[in-house]
Amino acid sequence: MGESSGTGDAETLTVELEDAGGTSWWASLLATLSSQYGNAYKRFVGRVDGERRYVGPTFPVPRTWGDIPPQEAWAPEMNRSLAEVLRHIEDDHWVQTGKGQQPWEFRFTRPR
Repeated sequence: MGESSGTGDAETLTVELEDAGGTSWWASLLATLSSQYGNAYKRFVGRVDGERRYVGPTFPVPRTWGDIPPQEAWAPEMNRSLAEVLRHIEDDHWVQTGKGQQPWEFRFTRPR
């Protein structure tokens, strides 16, 4: 095997924000029944080819905010959750290669 020399030899990982209750019907029901003050729960995930490889801890966001991106001021522990998932990604030797508009939209690559 030689050195990798192109995108076919590298994996790409993206960090996304995920509704922790939206991953299945039972998770959604459990999140709704167990939430305090009508909160929803989000988490950051790292995906490679649509497969969830890294999952950060959940954090509460008010349900009334709809599709407005969360902010630490009203989504406590959001920054801690993001830092934790990024730490695991970097510990596995992924290298950041891009960033999107939202503070959590990171793109990483590493050789296969």
